[in-house]
Amino acid sequence: MNMKYGRKSIHITLMLTLLLAACTNPTTDQHTPKEPSTTLETAPETNLLDSSHDQTAPELPEVKPDVAFNLPFTMDSVTIKNDVLDRNTVVASYKDDNDSVIFSRDFSTTELTEMEIIQFDTKKNTYTSRYRAAKGIIINTLVSVGDDLFWIENPANATDNNTPWQILRMKRDDLKATPVVFAKGISEDQIAVPVLRSHYDEISWIEKKITDHIVKSEAYIYNVKTGIRTKVATQLLNEQKKNNSEGIFLDIQRPVSEGLLIRQTVFENKGDKNTKQFDIVMYPKDQSEPEVIVKDREEIYDFTANEQWIVLTMESTTEILDRKTKKQVYSITHDSSLLGGYSPFLFGNQLIYHQSPYIMAVDLTTGNKQRVIKKEGSYTPITNFGDNLTFTRMEYEKNSTQAELYFMDLNPEQQ
Repeated sequence: MNMKYGRKSIHITLMLTLLLAACTNPTTDQHTPKEPSTTLETAPETNLLDSSHDQTAPELPEVKPDVAFNLPFTMDSVTIKNDVLDRNTVVASYKDDNDSVIFSRDFSTTELTEMEIIQFDTKKNTYTSRYRAAKGIIINTLVSVGDDLFWIENPANATDNNTPWQILRMKRDDLKATPVVFAKGISEDQIAVPVLRSHYDEISWIEKKITDHIVKSEAYIYNVKTGIRTKVATQLLNEQKKNNSEGIFLDIQRPVSEGLLIRQTVFENKGDKNTKQFDIVMYPKDQSEPEVIVKDREEIYDFTANEQWIVLTMESTTEILDRKTKKQVYSITHDSSLLGGYSPFLFGNQLIYHQSPYIMAVDLTTGNKQRVIKKEGSYTPITNFGDNLTFTRMEYEKNSTQAELYFMDLNPEQQ
């Protein structure tokens, strides 16, 4: 395979996996927070589907202070202080009503990879090992959907550039439960293993298969309540001619209510030149006609959309577009070395995103923005389960065995 889609050889949390799979250049050190450089501005109306139109960004105003506005969610947090956290960046996959949380733990040595899934009782400061992977096996993208846990397993060191992987499934609330294999495959020729994503009662992933130098990408949604698995997208990338690829490679998915938003790499031959661009396409779960959200971009690191808005993160800028007109409404500039603008989530007209050293919220009807948590810190990217968004604040230099876990309930009126 001519593309170098590196396989994952270290444990990466759910949202961090997206960033490393999508980004090719930025390097960061989340252990060393720096002063943020973030600006929200109203942008001129520009049709972003017209890739031939070069935009000139207006001069950026000074950074605005927080403008408080009502956030349509409730916030809860728990603090863990335990040696089990040492050398681990904690990202919760679930929290129950008794403040018991579930996350994966890496207790590898320099010689051997060892990982497990634990359930941590934050009130008693004790934990139970729910599942321990075989030695040398990585646990990736642990998600909680419905009453189940799902995760990806793959060897830390694969052979022959091929990485066997499997999706495991286990009852979340049954302490005696054992996992079963839900799906499996082989990532050939250095292609990364699938990334699991969740949206309420659904999980999603993308599989890649190679036959005669043709890469087939297939995107799936599985509903845990109905037991229905739906293939929402299939694309082919022809690599039979060396250094002359032609077709589409499905990179990474973002599940939303309509289906899957997918960032895809489009390879085209134009005369003696081979081009590569990124598109964001909505593949509906009802398998109706896909919608091209944005087209022919040179870089897209992270993204999301709902019925009203589109959010695109580039190396040093985040763009917010009107979903109907595809015209840019706002832009946010950020320091690319701090993972600015990543893991965006939309809730109506509210945008929530990670801007080191903060978690930020923007009211897209007014352009007002504020810090969700006032304290600075090393925050993980945001992830989700059910009606909750979650992220973690850690201060590695001060105490590597303490973590503050935050949970946003997006539907508090249902309680």
